[in-house]
Amino acid sequence: MKYNKITPNIGATIEEINLNDNLSKEIYDEIYKLLLENLVIIFNKTEISYERHIKFSKQFGELDEPHHVYPHVKGHKRIVLLENDDKNPPDTNSWHTDLTFKIKQPFASVLVARDVPNVGGDTLWSSCYAAYDRLPNDMKKYLKKIQVIHDFGDFRNSLSNNVSNEEAIELLNLNVHKFGHNIRPIIGTHPITKKKFLNFNESFSSYIIGLTVNESNSLKTFLSNHMNKPEDQMRWKWSKGDMVMWDNRVTMHYAVSDYIPQYRCMNRVTVVNDIRENNH
Repeated sequence: MKYNKITPNIGATIEEINLNDNLSKEIYDEIYKLLLENLVIIFNKTEISYERHIKFSKQFGELDEPHHVYPHVKGHKRIVLLENDDKNPPDTNSWHTDLTFKIKQPFASVLVARDVPNVGGDTLWSSCYAAYDRLPNDMKKYLKKIQVIHDFGDFRNSLSNNVSNEEAIELLNLNVHKFGHNIRPIIGTHPITKKKFLNFNESFSSYIIGLTVNESNSLKTFLSNHMNKPEDQMRWKWSKGDMVMWDNRVTMHYAVSDYIPQYRCMNRVTVVNDIRENNH
């Protein structure tokens, strides 16, 4: 399968494949291999249908339930509808790994651009492998046994906007109960590649266990700054029909919100589990 790397650390475009065709298991296996190697893979200017978007995603694992905050495409509950303009500004303009506060962190996301602004609205992805590799050896040793509490972080903004304080408090408490917290080691190991990665993101990694609030905040600031390095990142300028898949276990992403008041519409399917994981 022909592909071109975008940066040395992350990202590749896959060429000469029609996603509306009936692709063989061998092709899906090859796509999976390229995903593991490059973390983010891009299919340029596809004309993929809603049905094929779902079918493609199902070849990699079980699909997530409808999103807890965002709406879905009419008639397709598993396709999250991400529509933004001046009336509905985006809330994903921070570095994050999707849903790390869930007990089962999603394996991958498959995002299709349905409508894009003329200028702006790019998305960046960052390699958590590269972030780990750049850590000083003493910091790697220190972080080896550290664990982090994850919660629904930045989503607090969505729950608190345009409602009274009483309603916001009720919504916040309801969602804390609904989604709760997760505890993850700050140094992760990829289940397939066995490579180590820095398992932290500034949106949902809320508290470092064993430290005071002040110490936790200081270490979080260090990690956030450490991970915001262009050498670890790729940036994609969307065209209508582009489809991007990424390994959510070892990447962060950032959707740049510089296009308002223009309109941007994306469709996302989230793959919860990696069906090939048990075969390795």
